[in-house]
Amino acid sequence: MTGPATVPAATETAPFSPRAAPDEHPDPRRAALHRATRAAIITPSVFALTLLVFRDLQVATFAVFGCFGLLVMADFGGPRRPRAVAYASATLVGAALVALGTTASFSAAAAASVMFVIGFLLSFAGVFGGYVKAAQTALLLAYVLSASVPAGISAIPTRLAGWVLAGVVSTLAGVFLWPWFEHASLRKQAADACIAVADLVTAMRHGAADDQVAAHTLAARAAVSAVRREYAHTGMRPAGPTRRDRAFVQVVTQLEQIVDLAERPFHARRPSPRPCIEEGDELAAAVIAALRSDAAVLTDGPAPVLGDLEQARRAHRAALDHWAAAELGAGRAPNAVLDSIDVDHTLRVIAYLTIALSTNAVIAAGGWPDDGMSLPAGTPRLEGARGVVARSAGTLRTHLEPSSTILHSSLRVGIGLAISVLLARTLGLEHAFWVVLGALTVLRSNALATGRTTVEALVGSVIGFAVGGLFAGIAGDDPVLMWIALPLVIFFASYAASAVGFVAGQAAFTVMVIIVFNLISPAGWQVGLVRIEDVAVGTGISVVVGVLLWPRGARRDLTRATAGFYRSVRAYLAQSFDLVLGVSSEADIQRIRADAVRARDRAGEAFDAFLTERGARPLDADAAARVVSAGSQALLAGDLLVMVATDLGYRANSCPESVATVEDQVRVLLTGVDRLADELTGLHNNHSPPEQPSSEALRAAAVDCMRRSGSDEGAIRGAMAVVIAGEWVQNLARMEADVEQPVEAAVAAARIHWWR
Repeated sequence: MTGPATVPAATETAPFSPRAAPDEHPDPRRAALHRATRAAIITPSVFALTLLVFRDLQVATFAVFGCFGLLVMADFGGPRRPRAVAYASATLVGAALVALGTTASFSAAAAASVMFVIGFLLSFAGVFGGYVKAAQTALLLAYVLSASVPAGISAIPTRLAGWVLAGVVSTLAGVFLWPWFEHASLRKQAADACIAVADLVTAMRHGAADDQVAAHTLAARAAVSAVRREYAHTGMRPAGPTRRDRAFVQVVTQLEQIVDLAERPFHARRPSPRPCIEEGDELAAAVIAALRSDAAVLTDGPAPVLGDLEQARRAHRAALDHWAAAELGAGRAPNAVLDSIDVDHTLRVIAYLTIALSTNAVIAAGGWPDDGMSLPAGTPRLEGARGVVARSAGTLRTHLEPSSTILHSSLRVGIGLAISVLLARTLGLEHAFWVVLGALTVLRSNALATGRTTVEALVGSVIGFAVGGLFAGIAGDDPVLMWIALPLVIFFASYAASAVGFVAGQAAFTVMVIIVFNLISPAGWQVGLVRIEDVAVGTGISVVVGVLLWPRGARRDLTRATAGFYRSVRAYLAQSFDLVLGVSSEADIQRIRADAVRARDRAGEAFDAFLTERGARPLDADAAARVVSAGSQALLAGDLLVMVATDLGYRANSCPESVATVEDQVRVLLTGVDRLADELTGLHNNHSPPEQPSSEALRAAAVDCMRRSGSDEGAIRGAMAVVIAGEWVQNLARMEADVEQPVEAAVAAARIHWWR
């Protein structure tokens, strides 16, 4: 066996930090210390019981590695009850894999074929996150141990006895021995971020000085970043198909979007007064109150009253229409009226986002949102088995695509492990499962990172061989010294993988292997030499697989997935603008949006994989984030346009000349989106400046439509549809311009040869 490892599926992860390589982000909460201490107490105890009392080598082998797998490689988090369910479920699934692996072990070809299926399925299942992802490596260990060591059907009961014993003991230890309740800490961080964002909105609305707004912006961004860091270091991070987990992810995303709006407002700031309507102040107060209530509900307080915010949002829109009609009727210039309307644009967008955020906060805290609320289509409102099935089916449909990073990584894992099993069994290598887990340990999302990790694994194994061999020579045949050293070595092997570094973890695990197998069957330092040989074979297989299968890794997948995202969003935006401008129906809008959401999820997974690749990255992480987030903000714009047209009833029903002008500018905007997508896929190499929508033409169209509407509130609503469409054309055009350079950087990175 190699060392603590995990399946590099959507992301290259370690069992203790699902979104970050453990040697890059030491655990700040001492969770690694608790985990290592727990493993050092439980694993040697179970090993001693099975080896010295039961005196069965099969039971002892599966018990010791079962405990290590479940307590160290998996180590489920969360509250006690779901944690216990996770341990029990992993034990049952692992038992089935032990039986399956033993049954297939009669033939190298059969064992390898089943290994491909198991490796692919477990790796792909990582897309669901949470406990499913946390259990991957432990479950792979169950099959690899069984399939790599040939045995007859008669061996199944003893092997199952060892695994089940490990599962029962690990469940009790994981639930009652120094558990870390990560969700409570994570939700507290999210609550702090909600308060910081509420303070930022307060400063903006009340006209604080620019330096004060900047300070609140920095504080809010730091608070949201703290949630992201906590999220990245959570052993059982919220993700996957469960309603509450998906809602929490949306809370974090929407907090970031509100800060982005506050930091870089979409609309151009003009020295115009706000409309003199009380509803504007009431809407701002409702937004701030909702954000503070979101913080309360995330920490087990009362839920926000979403109806108040929804009512304030609708009242503000109606009052704004009435105000505009009155101002125009009083002879105020349409230009001046339009300037004043623009001032509250950011507040209107933030209010819409806050409704979605508040709903997700209620869901994440275990509550139920008001069924009468109008929410973004992505809000996970379905509850129970129906909701889980629907979200699971959507996730599978999203990632069972030829361009999916998840699919690529899962195939890479399945093929690499299958070849490892076949080669190890065919060559008759001793301790063949070390070959397989050696391949798993170093297999990364690109060939260069795989090669680098291979060197680290071999260096760690050599260091461990030197230390373990020296200890074996000193201890000789004295089992007492071996038993005394075993808890210490297990502690360091558990702790080093997440808190020290990959090389240290490999070295400590090699020493542990030497001691364990010398206690089972004394062989001295030769066990360490066999381990180095087997790890070399396994890691060599990983390098070959990494070179042959998508060697560029996440940076190429990132550009392709983002290009697909842009194209899907472009189709959604086209339909959304048509709805507002009154030139199409809403018949196909939900299907088009669903395609865009799936494309967004694929791009998000590719971005996660890019962030967690080992080694130097040719593309700055901030630039990559801007490329992906631009698509998400465009999707939000489409949602807002659809909501304005279908929920609030704003559709251009007059001013055909103004509508035609806006349509022309929408086409220019969408051509720019196509151009960015083509650049990301290498189809567009013309570096001439792209055509930009004309702000002057859009403004002239809005002013002309408002002038024609006069003081008629019905006509004003049609004019406001033209105004809103024009606003979002300009907003998205600015975003296109901002993302030009990051897209060029992403394309340049994708073209770099895989060995660089």
